[in-house]
Amino acid sequence: MVRILSTIIPLLLALLAVVAVIYLSYIFSKYVALGASKMSGTRYMRVVDRMALGQDKMMIIVQIGDKYFLAGVTSQNVQILKELSGEDLIEMEEPIQPTPLQQAASFKSALQKYMNKKDD
Repeated sequence: MVRILSTIIPLLLALLAVVAVIYLSYIFSKYVALGASKMSGTRYMRVVDRMALGQDKMMIIVQIGDKYFLAGVTSQNVQILKELSGEDLIEMEEPIQPTPLQQAASFKSALQKYMNKKDD
């Protein structure tokens, strides 16, 4: 019995230490994220929505005060495309999601394309 306890107790202590490290890492990451958001947070403008158009290209809607602006953003440039009114912003009820059948078809075509490229 003593022999079993002498092997189980160090294992339990090691497990407890691992759990403590994971928990402390979680708390620390929350603290760092909160600090980063406070540092980068602005009081006068916010990004309302964004849509990726490519690897380093996106369109964003920025709210500054009570005005909204549509901007194009690339890795080299930010350009205001249009000033939007509040009526221009119609919230989408649900993003359009491809059906599972469409997803399977696109995966199948991508796989076939990859396999054909590999054969060449």
